[in-house]
Amino acid sequence: MKTIKLPSVLFIVLTVLVAQAGAVFAAPTLQEGPITGTVTALECGPDSENPTVLVTLDVEGESQTVEIDLATAVALGLIAPDTDCSPEALADAVGNEISIDPTTVIQDEEEDQHPVGSALSEYFSNITDYETIMAAHEDGTGFGVLAQALWLTTKMEGDADTFLAIVEAKKTKDFSAFILEDGSTPTNWGQFKKAVMNGDKKGNLGVIMSGKEKTNNGKGQDKDKSNNGQGQDNSNKNKDKHNE
Repeated sequence: MKTIKLPSVLFIVLTVLVAQAGAVFAAPTLQEGPITGTVTALECGPDSENPTVLVTLDVEGESQTVEIDLATAVALGLIAPDTDCSPEALADAVGNEISIDPTTVIQDEEEDQHPVGSALSEYFSNITDYETIMAAHEDGTGFGVLAQALWLTTKMEGDADTFLAIVEAKKTKDFSAFILEDGSTPTNWGQFKKAVMNGDKKGNLGVIMSGKEKTNNGKGQDKDKSNNGQGQDNSNKNKDKHNE
């Protein structure tokens, strides 16, 4: 394989905006019986428009934190009626013995992930994460190109910065950040892929979504040769075109 040098001074860094929200603590599963223990800490929930209380209990020597609404907190005597949630209003309840009905606990709702973005982040977890992949997609790059960029990053033994630099180069058609073995720089996407992949045909989205590279201890590529490599290539091209 040709050696591709990526000067760190020429890295193109994309800013990934990840919305930050307060942490939500909830019982992982709905318990059958009441949650009984000693209150060790109380905190107002992150949403001021819909006040809640984060209650940390010592339950038989183990710490457990649950989230309940303000009305439930009042009923349990953790806060006085008609009182805004604040550290001062909750302070006197620390040390109380209480039992919380598990049906009153606010359950944590996990955000659904895009199936393609999730598959890419899982497959290339050693390179980058789901949020970075989805930010690049929402910025206008199709999943097919993102998959190719991740394959290229793998071949170059790069990291998240390398991946983002490749995505940016594809968008801007400026490959000057990448130096080939002979000292030249690629002039287009096709030339860049050919130089890096060096004849490796697996660098596409279809391979990830089919899961063939993860089966048979990495022998999925050999399995694809059963049709002389024709049917799989055509299928992958159609998938890439659909996802770009």
